[in-house]
Amino acid sequence: MPRQRMIVPIFIPHQGCPYRCVFCNQNEISGAEREEDRARLNSVFNTYLQSKPLEELPPIREAAFYGGTFTALPPSRQRFLLSSVQDWVDHGYIHSLRLSTHPGAVDERALDLLDQYSVKTIELGVQSTDPEVLSRSGRGDTPESLGQSIHLIRRRSYKLGLQLMLGLPGDSEETFQQSVEDVLQFKPDFVRIYPALVVRGTALCEMYDKGEYMPWSLERTVNSLKIAVKRFEEAGIPAIRLGLHPEPSLIANLVAGPYHPALRSLVESRMCFDILSELLLRESRLPERVTFKVPLQKFSNYTGHRKENIRMLKQRFAIKELIFAQTPGLTFPELIV
Repeated sequence: MPRQRMIVPIFIPHQGCPYRCVFCNQNEISGAEREEDRARLNSVFNTYLQSKPLEELPPIREAAFYGGTFTALPPSRQRFLLSSVQDWVDHGYIHSLRLSTHPGAVDERALDLLDQYSVKTIELGVQSTDPEVLSRSGRGDTPESLGQSIHLIRRRSYKLGLQLMLGLPGDSEETFQQSVEDVLQFKPDFVRIYPALVVRGTALCEMYDKGEYMPWSLERTVNSLKIAVKRFEEAGIPAIRLGLHPEPSLIANLVAGPYHPALRSLVESRMCFDILSELLLRESRLPERVTFKVPLQKFSNYTGHRKENIRMLKQRFAIKELIFAQTPGLTFPELIV
């Protein structure tokens, strides 16, 4: 099936942001250290949009500014970037723009400027709603400023995305899940969730080197994300991203932390494990051979990463033979004993 959506990424590393969060080293992560100019922007668009005829491109095409606090940029810089992309909108190559910013950098004047262009989506870096976690992470914002920003964005009818980060200094399973519950109350259109990673050149790396910070394990991260994703799914809010893209610059500068190139797959597999376990627990007596009918499109999630779910289920329930039958059209697994 051809892709239905294309995102054209435009990196503006650490531009505009008045804060220096402990986890942030955007110049290293993005691999881009100098300001974009019109030629560089055109190069990005040519790469993504002019390799094929317009009619062969995905039907939904969006340009996204990543890495900076967009609305904290000088207004002249914002207008330059937005107008440069607007040219591609006016010629039919791009349908809309999205950007990320800090909750404390959203006010009426900032939104007045965005209203002049084809910006349809605004993402806010929430990271946590716990005041202590925010303070220890150098965020420089409060849960109150988040609510005010969301109110202004919603009043203008922008699509809203919220970003969370688990495992920051002072964070715990309880504080992270409370952040999830708080974000649910705002009813965003989507969320992204990232684990805190120790990246070279950050304050978090200095804390790690001094023994003042210990990143979460991958197991702890997956278990917490499993609960969070389930809560968002129950509310009809998609988690469109779990974990960071495996950029070469990120891998080169990663010091420690729960990084995995297929974090979503691990989380979804763990969620499927819980579903299968619940079905088995309903049975008073299990035979030595058990068969599950599972949805065809989620077969790998049900068997688990490197078939881990099969191994764990057999061990937990003393099953000698476990069979997974891929079943087209099925939306929920069925147990056959």
